[in-house]
Amino acid sequence: MRASAARVWAAIALLFPCVLHAGARADEVPEAVVVRAHTEPAATTIGTRFRYVLEVTTASDVEVVLSQPTERIGEFQIVDFGDEAPRVEDGKTVTTRWFTLMGYTPGEFMTKSPPVFYRSPGEALREANGHEVRISVESLLAKNSDVTDIRDIKALEAVPIDWRPYYLVGGMAMLGLAIAGGTWLAVRRRRRVVTLARPSPPHQVAYAALDRLRRAGLVESGGFKEFYSGLSDIVRTYLEQRFRVRAPEMTTEEFLLASARDGRLLGPHRALLGEFLRESDLVKFARHVPTIADAERAFAAARRFVDDTVVSTTEERACA
Repeated sequence: MRASAARVWAAIALLFPCVLHAGARADEVPEAVVVRAHTEPAATTIGTRFRYVLEVTTASDVEVVLSQPTERIGEFQIVDFGDEAPRVEDGKTVTTRWFTLMGYTPGEFMTKSPPVFYRSPGEALREANGHEVRISVESLLAKNSDVTDIRDIKALEAVPIDWRPYYLVGGMAMLGLAIAGGTWLAVRRRRRVVTLARPSPPHQVAYAALDRLRRAGLVESGGFKEFYSGLSDIVRTYLEQRFRVRAPEMTTEEFLLASARDGRLLGPHRALLGEFLRESDLVKFARHVPTIADAERAFAAARRFVDDTVVSTTEERACA
């Protein structure tokens, strides 16, 4: 019996280092994407802007796509945002995006980072594990409960001079001079009747451009990057003419944030446009190779966006 027990303990002693070694190797497997977030400073007060920093660490061959919220992160309103230049630490690539946030409710908030997607070579796009950060918002009233800095009434100020009558007289004089000058020029010149063609509505211009892009046959010949670039330019030009916004000069994130603030686009239209523009950016800048079905879906999404935002008859009459 003692010999059998000794042999059992000897076998366990031989297997134990192997188990430890296997466990160590499992623990040493690094994550493909590590998401970290922090605030600067750690605590803030109501109505005070603070910085929220999102850092994504990946291997050099991993493609990262950061989602861009346009209005809020958790309980906090987005005031501004931007990207820092990627840096390399210990052979890993660190991508950083910062947000300027503002909160109006006191308390402790566990705020989860915006979604981060990544793709390893030859794999599909996947979502990385997010990171929660605690944000403390203090009330100014509670912080300064013993306010005793009551100031005396300020001294009387002199009544300012009312310059409006002078401005009115000067404006009338300038108007008279302008009328006289215009009359003099009209007498010297011969009258010319010029018939100006009324510009086509933005949606008709967009439809014509889409038809030309379709006839170019870029998808059939494998020119996906040229196709998506042309499709993106058509949509951005339509946005500039339809909504009076300098869309060709903005990045996708800047335009979505601007349209969310001023309410020019409805939520469904903004979501459809954001999905289309991000897919175009992947093809143009991230070397994503789409399929013919992807290209057809993007073309249909662009045309559907124009269909849904066609200028109404009332707006046409107002512009005329």
